[in-house]
Amino acid sequence: MKLVKLLLIPTVALFASSLVMAQEEESEASSVFPVDLKVCSYKDGKGPADLDQWFEKFNAWAGFDPTPDGYSAWTLTPFYYGPEQDFDFIWLGTSPNSAALGLGHDAWVYSTEMSPEFYTIATCEAFLNFATLNIKKPWDDDDSESVVSFSDCEIAEGKTFDDVSPALQAWSAYRTGHGSKAGMWVMWQAYGGGDADFDFKFAGSHPDYASWGVDYDQYAKEGYAKAEELFGEMLDCDVSRVYNARQQRDGISDEE
Repeated sequence: MKLVKLLLIPTVALFASSLVMAQEEESEASSVFPVDLKVCSYKDGKGPADLDQWFEKFNAWAGFDPTPDGYSAWTLTPFYYGPEQDFDFIWLGTSPNSAALGLGHDAWVYSTEMSPEFYTIATCEAFLNFATLNIKKPWDDDDSESVVSFSDCEIAEGKTFDDVSPALQAWSAYRTGHGSKAGMWVMWQAYGGGDADFDFKFAGSHPDYASWGVDYDQYAKEGYAKAEELFGEMLDCDVSRVYNARQQRDGISDEE
């Protein structure tokens, strides 16, 4: 079943530990928090070096009012991908809560410098917002580079997320008990793009491909049986897309 594809490369990967820290600063770890995904391609003559230079300016700009407290950002570049991933990078951004994210949007929309300069570097065909719930905390390191993946999941007819949630929590405990460093998240599309053709995205993170490979091997050896036991036919998830993630702004550390 397709669930195997989700959990085999799950790697389940997204964000770094500061994303969860941002969430926990406001409330309990079980709270829903916002994540933005901007899907972009470079303009002719532009590339990653131009984007990195722009983010240096962005970080200086974002350090002053009325820009948001706690805003963190990553750029994700495709690693394992298919023909549908016809773009150069994803800008992933998150704040401790939607009020803080909205404050940042106000600053961005009315910026006379940062947003116009960004769009001289890249064009973005999609801008999406997801209500996001952490299922398993990631490793507790300060690495700026990580491995990230997403899968689109549909819940079986007659079932709801309330049926799936206990299995996800049990899978998190199982992975933790086997030494996994992966973080896991569930993401519900809230804004952008019209009706989603999935119920939620399953996402997560590893600090590197070595730890990703350890989980891969453990799953192939015995983890798949536990996954089948927990999830049965409740979920139908497509093949994971995997990205190299680089943290461009650590809003939590910048506040300390």
